[in-house]
Amino acid sequence: MGLLTDSFFIQALESNEPLVAMLPAHGFYNNVAYPEEDMDNAELPYIIVNNDGGSNQGTSKDNMYEGPIDMVNISIAIVGRNREELNEMAVAVRQTIHQYVIEAHRRFYANEMIEGDELCPNDYNFSFSEIAYDMMKPAVKVVLNYECETDSDL
Repeated sequence: MGLLTDSFFIQALESNEPLVAMLPAHGFYNNVAYPEEDMDNAELPYIIVNNDGGSNQGTSKDNMYEGPIDMVNISIAIVGRNREELNEMAVAVRQTIHQYVIEAHRRFYANEMIEGDELCPNDYNFSFSEIAYDMMKPAVKVVLNYECETDSDL
């Protein structure tokens, strides 16, 4: 259904040891456990992975059944001290997710799946936000957006 798709993204990011080492808390936050207001005093840099909901591709007023594909929106907010650090982390996140999806698909077709591979999106579209500046920290932020095609489990 895609409710756990963000867990796949966190698993992918945790597999990149140099990226994990860049973060003071050595981990990735999820908005469910760490709402944005609690992140105001978080040590920089940090990354928040969030499941922003989704929709079913087959649902319409003319169709009495839901389709087999859900579209799930995952956002990854990256907050750094400066634009150089932000760029380094954004590139690492984007490359890591791309490679992890490719590897999960390879394991699937080779019948060598590992725990968490079942949460891998079938496909995804990528976009990113403008760079925002928070002068209260100070910090810079960009949000990477993934629109993921997943099985609806119906």
